[in-house]
Amino acid sequence: MDQVTWEVEEKLREMQRPGQLNAKSLKVTLVLDPAEMAKALSWKSGGPRVEVTITAAGRNLSASLNGKSVRRSLTTIAEAGPAGVACIVQGRLVGSVIEDAGLLVQPKTPK
Repeated sequence: MDQVTWEVEEKLREMQRPGQLNAKSLKVTLVLDPAEMAKALSWKSGGPRVEVTITAAGRNLSASLNGKSVRRSLTTIAEAGPAGVACIVQGRLVGSVIEDAGLLVQPKTPK
């Protein structure tokens, strides 16, 4: 590292307050109602991507989900029932869009 780069980085460190951290991205995890999801999405969501809008904390967030994971999720909900599964969407929040959104539906394990 040359002297100029080192000096610039040192100045940036001095400008930051102690304990202040910078994040690369904002990750979100949204817990969805399985019954609502089963009603809103159809088995015929046959395309490679399924566009959805999710309302959370008064905000409308959009996400593009993998069509195959949507179909698998609907099958899991149908087999285990809405009360027997947990539905989660995860991704990076950029404005009001969930980038790299993934859908996960897992059966609940008995305690």
